Amino acid sequence: MLKEQPEHARALADQIIKNTYRTLMTRGQKGCYVYATDSETREYFAAFARSQGATEHTDLAEEAETLDGLHLPIVTRDQAAPFERHVPVYDLNIAAGEFSEMQIADAEHWVELPDFMRASPDLFVSRVVGESMNRRIPNGAWCLFRANPSGTRQGKVVVVQHRAIEDPDHGGSFTIKLYQSEKVEEYGEFVNQRIVLKPQTNAFGYKDIVLEDELEDLKVIGEFLSVL
Repeated sequence: MLKEQPEHARALADQIIKNTYRTLMTRGQKGCYVYATDSETREYFAAFARSQGATEHTDLAEEAETLDGLHLPIVTRDQAAPFERHVPVYDLNIAAGEFSEMQIADAEHWVELPDFMRASPDLFVSRVVGESMNRRIPNGAWCLFRANPSGTRQGKVVVVQHRAIEDPDHGGSFTIKLYQSEKVEEYGEFVNQRIVLKPQTNAFGYKDIVLEDELEDLKVIGEFLSVL
């Protein structure tokens, strides 16, 4: 038992040291700097950093391939200038379900907008699938959206969520359609009586989605701005 103790102690010390550096190098807000007085150790860390940089470059190229059809510069969160030149890319299924609770800064991919577009904290990019809006949005197009838009939605193309929606393109309870509302006056205020979500398509099988019940539960997730 005594003979095994030094080996066990070395293994324990090795684990503690690794855990310590792992914590230091993942908790830094602006970076973590490691300097070794021993030349061999210093060169080891330098070579490791160079290899990691090459791996990250390869990984980014592979990630770009996953954003097929998005012909704009794609960077990681660490490389982005958030909302100065870059806006986040979201899976629209996730955005529709949890957008109000999402932490924008945690987006994995960021896209550099063209010079004529101004980035702002309420913008995001997502992909639209399906043919229900093909007169304005081609199937599979990457689009720019404004999150949680304020003001009137009348006549705008929006992403909406409601328990009564069953969208054949995206599935679940959200859809992208042209928004039209019919209002009535109650107690001196105009309130929605009926909301119609209209497809804009030349494809067969799509029809208006008409909502008349529990309209207060309808949630407008984002407003379509343009195809990228």
